Amino acid sequence: MRRAALILVGLLMGLTLAVMSEGRLAHLRALAPGLVPGWLTGAEDQSSLWRGQMRGLQPTLLPVPADLTWRFDQIDGPGARWSVTLSGPGLSGQGTLGLPLARDRADLRAARLEILVGDWPALIDGWPLGGLVMAQSLSADLTLPGRAVQSVDAALDWSGARLAGVDIGHAEAVLTSDAGTWRAPFALTGDVIRATGTLSGRFGDPLAQLDLRIDPVGEVPEAWQRALDQTAVPTDEGWQISRDIDLAAGWPLF
Repeated sequence: MRRAALILVGLLMGLTLAVMSEGRLAHLRALAPGLVPGWLTGAEDQSSLWRGQMRGLQPTLLPVPADLTWRFDQIDGPGARWSVTLSGPGLSGQGTLGLPLARDRADLRAARLEILVGDWPALIDGWPLGGLVMAQSLSADLTLPGRAVQSVDAALDWSGARLAGVDIGHAEAVLTSDAGTWRAPFALTGDVIRATGTLSGRFGDPLAQLDLRIDPVGEVPEAWQRALDQTAVPTDEGWQISRDIDLAAGWPLF
């Protein structure tokens, strides 16, 4: 009994030293690996619960590696909030992340992302995109430690949109979720084409459903017409595309 008490005291002293040194993960991993939250797997050893960094994250839908940093912000009810940033090639973002004491879930609030899509691989094989995509009022709820998304909402805006070097105008979308599903109605207006449609899916399922209507507004390049005639269903004045997309398949998605 006395030996067990001494061991316990030694462990508590070690944890106290770790906390005094800002709880760096290197110390926690050595002294009490069971206390390291699963969501911190992959964080650098010099990181702590108060601030730190993960490098080379590449979740589904992100075609480039990104670095995540966090910094303690404030106590928030039965938990706390951190300021978080995400950065990578053509990518920057920030928001606040909330974690309850139970550490079984997390919520992202007041977040925004900026994406220079020209710095990313082509979404459509052989058809590079250009312009700035902004996601604002971004919020999400996740379960931990698996980081499974339960809900997500955002307003998206694509300015200076370009396809294969041709200006195609401006696009907007609204991403919403409900009862385990998500959907993003979108519209693009420009001098060459007009496009409207919806991308939708279910959390945990990599397959998404695309319904897209494309109508010519100006002179559509011949290469575009040939590609659309081969991959879409011609309508009276334009083209209709309805297909499943595997979001986990990697880029290009088309």
